[in-house]
Amino acid sequence: MARTIKKQKGRESIALVVDGKDEKWYVAKAKEHYPCAALKTVRIKPELPERKKVQELFDFAKAKLDEEYTFVILIIDLDEPLKNAKELSTFNDLYQKYILAKQDQLSGRRKANYGWMQNILLIVNNPCLEYWYLLHYNKTNKFYPDFAALRPDLKRIPDLSNYEKSEEYYNNPPDIYERLNKNGGLKTARQNAVPFAPNTCKSHGCSEMNKIFDYFDTM
Repeated sequence: MARTIKKQKGRESIALVVDGKDEKWYVAKAKEHYPCAALKTVRIKPELPERKKVQELFDFAKAKLDEEYTFVILIIDLDEPLKNAKELSTFNDLYQKYILAKQDQLSGRRKANYGWMQNILLIVNNPCLEYWYLLHYNKTNKFYPDFAALRPDLKRIPDLSNYEKSEEYYNNPPDIYERLNKNGGLKTARQNAVPFAPNTCKSHGCSEMNKIFDYFDTM
């Protein structure tokens, strides 16, 4: 019989489930710098699954809710699903169930199987986290199939000309948050961000990282 762990009433415990180390490093710096008491004080434990297929990421998020957390922020990059028709189909199916769950439109067996999705915040980057960095400087919906295609445009930005996917780069002063927020970049990115639309995933890029800040601002 499965063991049930009772969560402490009134205590917000949030798991941040990501499919890459970059998101973990970025959010750590945002938590350090962003002037929001909720983000600083709420216990957030970044979780980096060993396996990163779409179904496994959602299953991992559900497991975190079952085990100890009251809420899960799940960040998914679409660079890998875009290369695999089966993975993209799985993502689209789960995404639609997520939307229905958040709108409380699931019923019967579907509600029993997917009602837990009401307790997650799904954030989509298409194709990757670095799209969020572009939005700090320009409003764009340009499509890139992967980071390799996006990288040249990223490196044309003077503040990010030496960008590297490394913990050292993210942490060395000025750290990644400080670089991006130079001259109010975060406010610009939040204004430039648009919601993900499944029907445009192969024609329009986007990042929903603004939802993290929106979520904690309303706590």
